[in-house]
Amino acid sequence: MTIADTKDTVPQRTFEPHEELRPPTSADNRLGSDSSNQCIDGWLSHIREALYSIILVEDIFVSIEDSDVDIWAVIPERDIAVLDQLADIEWEILEMFVSEEHPLFLIDFHVIYRCGRNIEDLAPTRAIRLPRQTQ
Repeated sequence: MTIADTKDTVPQRTFEPHEELRPPTSADNRLGSDSSNQCIDGWLSHIREALYSIILVEDIFVSIEDSDVDIWAVIPERDIAVLDQLADIEWEILEMFVSEEHPLFLIDFHVIYRCGRNIEDLAPTRAIRLPRQTQ
């Protein structure tokens, strides 16, 4: 089953921002920084919740430079079903945040296949970790 086949049969999750979007501000993006020490804006919180809604997403890293945002989702191994889910969520995020004629920022998505390796060895340089939200 492809993404196109599931669009009409699977209920699509819609995100509704709770606050006005603001452009990203520079953050301390040193490797190993933890976002618990950083203010997570509403838009970044939505992205975190959306990506962690996929059970197999183990970690998320974000790098913000000027108006460019890079987001890495870490999954255990290459899995087409998980990649399909990621693609759907990424599309929703892009529609929500950068679909305007003059978006406040641009987002690039990346996937890291952990394959049993230590995440600290794979973490992108100059990226912060977005931990799962504790309930």
